[in-house]
Formats: sequence, structure tokens, C-alpha cells
Amino acid sequence: MKLMTCFAVIFASISLAAPGWADEATPPNVILILSDDHGFPDYGFMGSEVARTPNLDRMAAESLLYTRGYVMPVCSPSLASLLTGRLPHSHGITGNDLSQASIEAENAKGKLDRDPLSQRLLANSPILPQSLDDAGYVSFQTGKLWNVTAEEVGFTQGMTNREGRHGGEGLAIGRKSMDPIYKFIDSAVDQEKPFFVWYAPLLPHLPHNPPEELLARYQDQGLSPGAAKYYAMVEWFDQTCGELDDYLDQNDLADNTVVIYLADNGWDAERQGRAKLSPFELGIRTPIFVRWPGKVQPQRDETTLASILDVMPTIFSACGIEVPDDLPGLNLVDHQEMQKRDTVFVEGYTHDIADLDKPEKSLVTRVVIDGWNKLVVPGSRRPDKGYTSAPESVELFDLKSDPLEKQNLAAEQPQVVDQLKGLLKTRWDAGE
Repeated sequence: MKLMTCFAVIFASISLAAPGWADEATPPNVILILSDDHGFPDYGFMGSEVARTPNLDRMAAESLLYTRGYVMPVCSPSLASLLTGRLPHSHGITGNDLSQASIEAENAKGKLDRDPLSQRLLANSPILPQSLDDAGYVSFQTGKLWNVTAEEVGFTQGMTNREGRHGGEGLAIGRKSMDPIYKFIDSAVDQEKPFFVWYAPLLPHLPHNPPEELLARYQDQGLSPGAAKYYAMVEWFDQTCGELDDYLDQNDLADNTVVIYLADNGWDAERQGRAKLSPFELGIRTPIFVRWPGKVQPQRDETTLASILDVMPTIFSACGIEVPDDLPGLNLVDHQEMQKRDTVFVEGYTHDIADLDKPEKSLVTRVVIDGWNKLVVPGSRRPDKGYTSAPESVELFDLKSDPLEKQNLAAEQPQVVDQLKGLLKTRWDAGE
């Protein structure tokens, strides 16, 4: 490498580590891509020999990629963590739905089923799209959102309203067309406004009904019918990402657009969803990457821990918005600071919320990952939908030697268990 090239790379790394790394004269556009029920091994760039993801493979190679990213094990709490930058016991959305008794009580008062969830989510501050709106951005929500309308959380426009439980007409994005996103971006460009796009399609989520030409690629490979359909859905999602990326290139928008990708929770192709709501790696691990050509140095990091809580600080930093001191996440692009992190935390709850004001009543598991050690601690509740795998006692794993958690080391390493339990208590008590 030539001396000037070395100097440029070093300078870029230093500038990215500093607060406010966006050029205020030309604030970047931001696109957040979120796949739905997507297993962490199921990408070409994560080593899959089955899943075909050429577009995501290319985008990941152009990005700062963390292969050890972590999210909540089910969608509504995960999306609320994206919107607020906080863990579920802090932001208050601890499941997908209220209990039937709570719904009946709300209906008796003449209120909609989801009113308490909406109010709880909107009580948080900051909320991502509202903060971008305050900073002069126009924004567009597509796909899943849960509990609120797009406008209630500050999106300029959106496809989700209260008619849908978790997305309404927004769930058509990707499966039917990408045109609503293109029309929005065209309008933002005409207005000379920086834009934020929330692309959270119901892909590869059920229903697994891929185009026949995609499904044909996964048949006669020894896969179960369900797995074949799932992998075809993964490729369908990848195709939509490629279409969106092509649009950015064709309209000379790629260079000043930050693209962030992660999945909302995991999936197990052969067990058809047994990973969903699970605290194990197939339920909560995801790759996370950030791409900004000329600003973010492409790099693959297979050691550093990343979290869904890091997305909000990363977007704020890119857009020149002050990051609140009480947000627990880090700027993903500040690689030196990220490498100092030792731990990330995950919380798993029942599908139906027992008590909206008391998170511990719905708590199934708490997880702390400290380096390569992972501790899973049962909560006060057992799973309520029957498709979750959750331990009945404390389990400890060495993820470096045992990445899919086959050997429980808790009985052999009680001191490590006690240490990690202490980390969990400290985080919970801090209310972050």
C-alpha cells in the first residue's frame, strides 16, 4: 500500500471515531434494512452453502460488518429497541400482544386493543424518526412497525396504520413492489431534503410463498419442503435489497447514503421457527453492517459484540444529532470504542404481556454475553406459545468452541455463572 493511501485510511479511521462524523453541509441519507425471522447462518457471507444472497454478500463486503450482532428474540420488542435505543425492560414493550384479559379490559373501556402499548412506546424519548424529523429529515416507514402509526413516532410518511396489528398495508412492501420507496426518495430529492427509509419487509417471514422460479432452486437438494421454501424466501429478500441498491446507484445516491442492515430475530430453517422467541443463538444472533462509501472503511469483525441498541447512536452520529448520555448503545462506526466493549444483553419475554407496568412478570429469560461466555438465566415465566426453546435452569456456554450451544458448562464453572449473574443484575437495576 502506498504511503498516501495508508495515511488516508488512518485519517479516515480517526475521523470516524470522533463525535459528529457527518459533514454538516451535506447530511447523509439513511436506509435501515431489517429482515424478519432470518437465521444468522443463512447468508452467503456468513458461510451458508445453501442460502443464495449475492446482493447482501456484496453489500456486506463493502461495509463495516459485525458477525456477532444481537437482537431481542421476537419482533415487537426488537423494533421498539430500534425506535428507542433501549432494552425492553426500559422501553416497556415486553411482548407482541397484551394478554386476552388486558385486551378485554381495554375494550370494556371503549379503547382499542393496542392503546396501552402505543402509549407506553410513545412515552419514550428520544424516538428515532422523530429525532430525524427534528433535524430536518424527511422519512418513510415501510413493512413492520408494531403498535403505532408511522406518523405517531415521527415518520413524515408511512404505510402502517392502526388497522394492522403490526404493519397493515406496509407489509406488502418487497413482496409486491418497491415503488413506494422509490417514489418517496424521488420526492425527497426534489425537495433537496436528506431522507431516512425504514425498510422492514415481511421477508423471509411467514407466509413462505416464494416465487416458483426461486423455490425451484432449493428443491432436490435434500431439504425439507419447509426449509426449501424458507431459503427461497431468503433469496427473495436478497433480491429486493439488490433492487434498492441498484436504484441508489442509478440515481447517484449511494455515495451519500448510509445503509445499515440487521435482522429483527432469528429462525431455524429445519425446525421451522423453533428459534423464534428463543434466547439461544439461532434466536437472537444476527450480522449487523454499516455501509457509507468513502466514509466507513470496509472491514469484517468476527469478534466484537454488537447490539440492536447501537443502531440509534450510529444513525444519530452520522446525521449530526447529539447522542443522549443515557443511551446504552455505541456508534457502530467507532470501531475502536466498539472493540472495548465486553458485554451485550438480551431479554426474552412471553408472546403475550402479563403486566405492561411490570416487565419481570413476563420475563422468560435474560441473557448476557461477555466475550465468548454466554449465560442464559430463566425468568419468572415459562413460554406461552409452545414454539420457544427456553431453559428451565441456568445455562452457560463457551461460544467460541461451541457456537450453537451444545454443552452447558454452568455446573463446571460456578464462579463464571456468579460473575455474569452480577452483570445482569447491574444492567437490570440501572434501568437502561
